[in-house]
Amino acid sequence: MLKITAIKTNRRCCLVLEGELVSPWVVELQKAWKNTRLSAGSLTLMVDLRDVITISPEGKDILSDMMSEGVRFVCDGILNRYVLQQLAHKAGL
Repeated sequence: MLKITAIKTNRRCCLVLEGELVSPWVVELQKAWKNTRLSAGSLTLMVDLRDVITISPEGKDILSDMMSEGVRFVCDGILNRYVLQQLAHKAGL
């Protein structure tokens, strides 16, 4: 299960993810991401991964796409930090 909450302020749009970033929830995140991107305008885009407990290869793919578009991430835990570091290294960031 993955809970996706979109929070928009006057400075940023943030998607807060809670649970497992695995199929079939990756498709739901893609939909939420598309809607957030369209509504964000020039606001800073962020994704909060602090409460994500599992990231599948498909989940890594969407995070990589977000990273390549300049999204900033907030995370806790060694595993999520490691995943983001590996994605940034792969993308050359």
